[in-house]
Amino acid sequence: MNQLNLFLYTILFSIFILTNSFAENTEPEKDVFTVILDPGHGGKDPGTTGTTGVYEKNINLSIALKVKEYLAEKYDDIRIILTREKDEFIELKERGKIANENNGDLFVSIHCNYKKKEEHDKNGFEIYISDLNRTNEAEEITKLENKFFLLPKSDTSSVFWKEYTTIAVPLLQNVYFKMSEYFATILELELTKGTVLESRGIQQEGYFVLIGASMPVLLVECGFLSNVGDERYLKSQKGQNDVAKAIYKAIVFYKMDYDYMKFVNKISK
Repeated sequence: MNQLNLFLYTILFSIFILTNSFAENTEPEKDVFTVILDPGHGGKDPGTTGTTGVYEKNINLSIALKVKEYLAEKYDDIRIILTREKDEFIELKERGKIANENNGDLFVSIHCNYKKKEEHDKNGFEIYISDLNRTNEAEEITKLENKFFLLPKSDTSSVFWKEYTTIAVPLLQNVYFKMSEYFATILELELTKGTVLESRGIQQEGYFVLIGASMPVLLVECGFLSNVGDERYLKSQKGQNDVAKAIYKAIVFYKMDYDYMKFVNKISK
């Protein structure tokens, strides 16, 4: 990352922290950093099926539980919420709702991939962040579901409040996008260093789960279950441990930057 990008991300972090501080008059400051882990699919929705019959939903859940275990073991200032902790079906819209109701600081959706019939064999991990073409939809979700914009004693009919939400919601969504992009670069590096999986890059997509949560959010496709090598790796304890540790480390590094900017904001007041 060059110095200009680092400077821009630092500025965006400052905006993010300053924007969130608006709610201090109505809610106590959080003492913990809340991570939402979203194991994709579940229950009646198995997701993709590997070449040996393994269900994606089971691998997703196993990796998410391992990430939770690593975080809980070493950090008592990180709160971990899973959208599901067992083999159950959760609607996509409910996953974002769970994240918003728990006032999450970061949302990580965990999946495995499968090539299309017309495609050649594929392998490696992919990271997705939201499609900027769906910004308006994301803004509406932010306004409707984020507690930040549901202040109990606010005069939502006032001219000031309407002007504030008109300006602040798009700003906040833009910051969410930039922070998602920043976290994605950290995760890509950790997955490349810590696993045998190849990187297929960071991409933008209009997945609903990426816009349903009003916070920095990404979706990681941990590998292709249609690829014999990827499937063997992701089915193994070593592969799942490697992927979970990479996600865990990326969250920790992201939180370090988040905490630093929160500290800078506090001492500058």
